[in-house]
Amino acid sequence: MRSLLLAATLASAAALAQDLEVRSVKADLSKDDPAAPYWASAPETNVSLIGQPMVVPRPGSTTTANLTVQAVHDGKRIAFRLRWADTEKSEAGPLGKFSDAAAIQFPAQAGDFPPPVMMGAKGLPVHLFHWRAQYQRDREQGKPDIKTLYPNGSIDIYPMEFPAAEANRGLSEKDQEKFSPARAEGNPQAYAKTGVDEIIAEGFSTSQVQEGHSSSGQGVWKDGGWTLVISRPLVIEGGSTLKPGAKSWAAFAVWQGGQGEVGSRKCLTMAWSTLVWKE
Repeated sequence: MRSLLLAATLASAAALAQDLEVRSVKADLSKDDPAAPYWASAPETNVSLIGQPMVVPRPGSTTTANLTVQAVHDGKRIAFRLRWADTEKSEAGPLGKFSDAAAIQFPAQAGDFPPPVMMGAKGLPVHLFHWRAQYQRDREQGKPDIKTLYPNGSIDIYPMEFPAAEANRGLSEKDQEKFSPARAEGNPQAYAKTGVDEIIAEGFSTSQVQEGHSSSGQGVWKDGGWTLVISRPLVIEGGSTLKPGAKSWAAFAVWQGGQGEVGSRKCLTMAWSTLVWKE
């Protein structure tokens, strides 16, 4: 089995996508700004995506065929600007409505070759940074309550949304969580997000949301397309580390929520892009 994984790894390395130049800049990359002036001098790379072909449920077609990528670093932090066409802004909400999203994937361990590009493999983990428009809306406007999502619904009471302050009096947060099983079990999707999930995976269906490491994201939808910046520290203990001048790779995925894309229904790169560090 290990030999098969090694063969897959070598095949993935042999099929690397186009180089992605990472330009050094003197700027504050802790503030994600899709319109920052330094992007004007950062080279653009057109990355090809296809509908995820390996795991069911698969998307019905390739909804996002091209992704424009730029990258800059300041010696401590790296930022990627992604641009893709999307005819509508989707931020999830009621059941059956999904969010626009994008992710960047890196090898979680240093080495001469990257792991299999499709979510890594056992013993060959990958580190993903997954932004959702839904998370950004929650951060900027607050997580919507049930009445907002279903204005015509009728309920007596819903966990964590008591109609009067006195109903909460004397109850600790732990007591309240008895009525919210997802929060009580620590389900990361039960809490408001800052914009980006960090995920470690070792193959299909192994994704585990991790505690954040100062990664962040900011997207702007305008004129039928998204412009998104995802940034992260270069060095993340227990996760991926990017060192200017050293071998590094990245891969990308995009979800169009308005087209019913969520989970494995996505468009992605089928080969790693090599990061080329430039001063």
